[in-house]
Amino acid sequence: MKNRHIRTLLKKYLDGKTSAKENYLLDSFIEDQLLSNSWDISAEEKKILGADLKNKIDQKLSVDGSYSLKNKNLSNEKGRKLWPIIAVAAMITIISLTALYFIRIRKQESEAKFTTDIKPGKNQALLTLADGRKINLSTSINGELANVDGISVKKTEHGELVFSIAKSIYSKKPNQRNMLETPLGGQYKVNLADGTQVWLNAGTTLKFPNQFNGSRRTVELDGEAYFEVAKDHAHPFWVKSGSQNVEVLGTHFNINNYRNEPHIKTTLLEGSIKLDNGYIQKLIEPGEQATLTGNAFEVKSVDPALAVDWKNGEFRFKNENLKSIFRKLSRWYDVDFIIENRSTQLPNFTGSVSRFDQISVILKMLEETGNVKFHINGKVITVK
Repeated sequence: MKNRHIRTLLKKYLDGKTSAKENYLLDSFIEDQLLSNSWDISAEEKKILGADLKNKIDQKLSVDGSYSLKNKNLSNEKGRKLWPIIAVAAMITIISLTALYFIRIRKQESEAKFTTDIKPGKNQALLTLADGRKINLSTSINGELANVDGISVKKTEHGELVFSIAKSIYSKKPNQRNMLETPLGGQYKVNLADGTQVWLNAGTTLKFPNQFNGSRRTVELDGEAYFEVAKDHAHPFWVKSGSQNVEVLGTHFNINNYRNEPHIKTTLLEGSIKLDNGYIQKLIEPGEQATLTGNAFEVKSVDPALAVDWKNGEFRFKNENLKSIFRKLSRWYDVDFIIENRSTQLPNFTGSVSRFDQISVILKMLEETGNVKFHINGKVITVK
């Protein structure tokens, strides 16, 4: 942009007569010329700094006449014409340095908050066999871990636990129960002896037998798990989860039964299931979610993908309250959130991110709501 054109635009701008296009050209000049290569600043900083300059020029040199001549050496007609240009140029120089300093400080403070980061969870769990033996699946080698009454227990190279029956020595002993526990910051998949597959989320306990004998296949769940149940119409599959029982024949569903959650949520992806809490029975269909609060069920249509996001390696939020999001992050990253001002109204959030990103990635995304800031100190995250 030529100097004559710049002077014309500045004069029109100070007189409040520039068009939208001319304002855009002037903005571009301030950002791309005055703040260009001579200073080591990012494009984002240029944008912020340009806006700061524009606002301050508006306040200082606009319609209130604050740019009127006060310098006697510029009392001639030419001086009066040039004075707005000189004033703007001088003010830009002063304001630029001040604004740039504060931008740098803000940026350094923002980066300093997340100099310590927290890694995501991983495949880790503790298996307690029916005979009392404990196996740390994080440190155990791949291959067969145990063989109990004809049941082979193996850890695969993919980090899965597999129970399988050696049919030639099929056991008729009463069910012996094993326990698989994932810690905070852990997850694991287990293939049960009947072919049912179960994915355990962080902070979850699943109790199940070596093999299923009798008319029912029964397991117990505390926490969250996704089930793909092997079909066996003669032997329905039962999940005891808190104050509810879930009966299935062969289906895909998710149960969220964490003790620090206000409800038990059961979401059906495929097949059909019947819920029973001892007072009420409910049938739900694919795409529905049953929420149990006290003794009452509420059934509604949902997007099932939101319920199994964790199993698919994601966090997916749809108009979800930040407190609910904090609980999920606490379990996966094994951290504690402290809300500095409990009277603060926390917003809802919609978005998605990989579960395998470091926690700072998610926190920065949540900060974009404009309502919260975070500070990491070890395993404690303060919400401001």
